Amino acid sequence: MATIRPARLNDLPNIEYVCRMTAGTDARENEEIGLAVAKTFSTYYVCECTDTCFVLADDNDKAVGYILCEPDYKRFSKLFIKKYAPIIYKIRKENGLMAMVLPIPYRLFGRKYPAHLHIDILDEYQNMGYGAKLIDTLLTELKKRNVKGVMLTASADNDGAIRFYKRLNFKTIVASKKLNGIIMAKNLCD
Repeated sequence: MATIRPARLNDLPNIEYVCRMTAGTDARENEEIGLAVAKTFSTYYVCECTDTCFVLADDNDKAVGYILCEPDYKRFSKLFIKKYAPIIYKIRKENGLMAMVLPIPYRLFGRKYPAHLHIDILDEYQNMGYGAKLIDTLLTELKKRNVKGVMLTASADNDGAIRFYKRLNFKTIVASKKLNGIIMAKNLCD
C-alpha cells in the first residue's frame, strides 16, 4: 500500500523517473527527450517549492507518483526562465524553447489562479484513488496558505486526465485545438 508524504530533495531522481515514464513514448524511449521533459515538469518544483510538493511513496518509501505545485506564478515566471530554461535548452534545444514559453498561461491566468500543479502516477498505482488523494492533500495545503486558485495544463487528447480533473471540480478555462492543449482551474476561495 502506498502512502502520501511531503516531497524531499532526495526524492528528485525518482520523481524525474516518474515524470519521464508518464510523459509518453518519446520521453520513455529517448534519454535526451526524457531528461528534458523531467527537468521541465518536475525538477524546478522539487528544488524550489518542496513545501508544496507531495509524493506517493511505495512500501520502500520510493516515490511512485507525485503532485508538484508552485503557489506563486510571478516567482515561477522569473525563476524558471532565468535558472531552469537555460539548463533545459542545453539538454535539448526544442524543449528549451518550449520551456521559455511555459510560463505564459500562468501569467495570463495567474491573478485568479496563482498556483499551478503537475501530477503523475506510475501506471501500476493508477485507478486506486491516489490521484484524488494527492489533489486533496495539495488543495488542503494551498488553502492553509490562502492561495485563491490553482490551474493545470493537459493535453487535449488526454481524455482520462480531463475526466479526472472534472470529477474534482476543475473547470476548463481554455481549450486550444491549435495547440492541442487545455487549461483547467479551480477556485479555492469557495
